[in-house]
Amino acid sequence: MDKFRLPIAVVILLLLPLFTHTVIADDSEYPYDEDGWLTRIAGPERFALGDEFGCQGMPGVNPFEDPDSIASCRTYLTDRVQASRWGASPITFGLQDESPDSTLNQSLGDALVTSGFHVSIGPSIGDGRIEAIDFDAGSLEKSVASIEAIEASMGDGNPVVLRWIAELGDLNVRKDPDALAWIETQPFWFTTAGEYHTSQTSASITTTGRPSHSIILDQPSVNVDEWSTPGTSVISLVNSTESGIQVESVRWMNGTDLPQLDEMDRHLRVGWRIVSGAIYVSIAPGDKVEIQFEQSIGDVEIENGDFNGLTPMIVIGEHVTDLFEWSSGFQDSSIRFTWLIEPRPVAQMDIILPIIALVVGVITVFQMRRLINRDNPAEFTHSSLFEQE
Repeated sequence: MDKFRLPIAVVILLLLPLFTHTVIADDSEYPYDEDGWLTRIAGPERFALGDEFGCQGMPGVNPFEDPDSIASCRTYLTDRVQASRWGASPITFGLQDESPDSTLNQSLGDALVTSGFHVSIGPSIGDGRIEAIDFDAGSLEKSVASIEAIEASMGDGNPVVLRWIAELGDLNVRKDPDALAWIETQPFWFTTAGEYHTSQTSASITTTGRPSHSIILDQPSVNVDEWSTPGTSVISLVNSTESGIQVESVRWMNGTDLPQLDEMDRHLRVGWRIVSGAIYVSIAPGDKVEIQFEQSIGDVEIENGDFNGLTPMIVIGEHVTDLFEWSSGFQDSSIRFTWLIEPRPVAQMDIILPIIALVVGVITVFQMRRLINRDNPAEFTHSSLFEQE
């Protein structure tokens, strides 16, 4: 009997994937398959690099027609991955490119805000509660990416926003290596949609009397959307020039120096740098820093700015149903992605596959039985003698 156990085990292993491939949410009205890469390897790796995870929606469901699906997508995501290093809850949602029916916008906006989304990717729905970030610089796909389009969008004061699609139907899409190599050499702040949105807060400013050699920056203690994203303040002295502004130190209130940045710091962190006569200071919510100048200063101006004086670039991975496939090839890239996660649609199993597997299994059993008998001549001889009697 033992000699049949191995062939039977082989058949079970052959048939097992047919019955375990699909993992469907039985308690959801929106069936889906799992993307295991969210919780294994790809998800943790991209999170550690500084990527963001947002939602695209449920498979085959138009959120304009079914706003309830937005909450289901959020639950799917939060059960598997944290949205960002700055905050656990997702705040970015991807809308379709088609212009929606304006009569549906109100219910969609309410559903987005109720589920905690404050950034939409795609066309604006005209809801002041939601910041719309639309694509203005094309895509990263080979033969589609355009350096000219990226350059054209760099000087308008807004983020450079690109899309990335790794699969079109059954076809895998390649990235454009020339465009990527060029991007790596440009003065970009590689950020994400949610990180950019939540960083748009500047500190308040106080002086220590007149004449003064120092100012104190006080970053708001509660950041928007409960993300602890550093905000960047741009401090300039009235009638000053780049050569005329001399900073002695930038320190937290406990006397510890705030790190000084350089032009190669292209991922958001706390620190400071002088750019074109202004001081760019990035500090976390609740922080206070004191800037000491080498001479007394006059009037001071402060405004919100972009990290390190760089141009923000946001790259959106759309309809991400397989995070490994979408992120493969970007492990060594400086680019940071906003992954719009969409659960996989339920795989439709073709009836021919189980039939083929069953036939292969039966053939395997008989072939292995024949080989076992042939490899045991003593048993074969004994059986033959018994049959002759």
